[in-house]
Amino acid sequence: MTTSNSTAPSPPAGPVTPTARRYGKAQRSRRTLATIALLPFLAFLVLFAAYPLVELVRLSFNDTTVVGGQFVSAFNGLANYAEALSDPANLGSLGITVIFIVLTVGGTLALGTLLALLVDRSVWMLGIARNVLIWPAVITPVVVSVMWLLLLSPTVGGVNKVLLKLGLPTQAWLDSKIGAFLSVVVVDIWHWTPVVFLFVYTALRGLGQEVLEAARTDGATEMQMTTKIILPMLLPALAVVAAVRLVSSIKAFDEMYLLTRGGPDGATNLVSLQIRTLFFDRLDFGPAAALSVSTVLAVALMVGIAILGRRIRRGGTR
Repeated sequence: MTTSNSTAPSPPAGPVTPTARRYGKAQRSRRTLATIALLPFLAFLVLFAAYPLVELVRLSFNDTTVVGGQFVSAFNGLANYAEALSDPANLGSLGITVIFIVLTVGGTLALGTLLALLVDRSVWMLGIARNVLIWPAVITPVVVSVMWLLLLSPTVGGVNKVLLKLGLPTQAWLDSKIGAFLSVVVVDIWHWTPVVFLFVYTALRGLGQEVLEAARTDGATEMQMTTKIILPMLLPALAVVAAVRLVSSIKAFDEMYLLTRGGPDGATNLVSLQIRTLFFDRLDFGPAAALSVSTVLAVALMVGIAILGRRIRRGGTR
């Protein structure tokens, strides 16, 4: 009795046709072109991102001084990190930065989302959004600083003139600690709310209209639709724009430096301004690098936690 194999032998491979040969050649050409197209980006990434970061990390582990116009470095381990994270001025700037981030990120998210919801529900506000709401985001930080310096000037400022018209006392906005800090927070929110508005409005226009129409058919009010349906559906977009705003708030420098230079008495001395002071005013290169690396690691940790939370949330909703 003979047994037959259950699987039939595969037929011998036929000769490669000219069409298949041309197709394979075209595929290889596309892969080669794709690799060549990536080379400028990779070179840019290495030259302007990877190399400076490596040098910054190296500098943070060395005691670096300038001798005869040359940098002289000696390895000192974690001494720079211990000095940077124990300096009261550095810790104060970190605390101010945390408060600044909470207020500006929360303020821009709330205001940008509210504007997006209003524009989405109003036809006439769309024209205002296109012509008015967007333009603060395209103004350079230097122009923003000069404009707000004029507005907040205690003598010729437009804000104090409005207060005088209303019979209210004028304020020296940038000369008091609370006034200066609130001023830079308002300037940052004013400058970056249009970015949040664009993100949220774009995501809002991409929501499934079938779900919204079904909710309206079931008798849901506008408030119920906003809180129970629209905002939960916007959470992924809000998470992305929150991460963008987090990074931009930590990097905030131009407006604060030009408006207050970190004063008065360090009330607006964000970590970016403190790093600049350590590098260029005190020439404390090691502690400045250590504070910079610590800030980068903190940002990476917060963004990583946000991404992980988003993935966990996605996995839980499946």
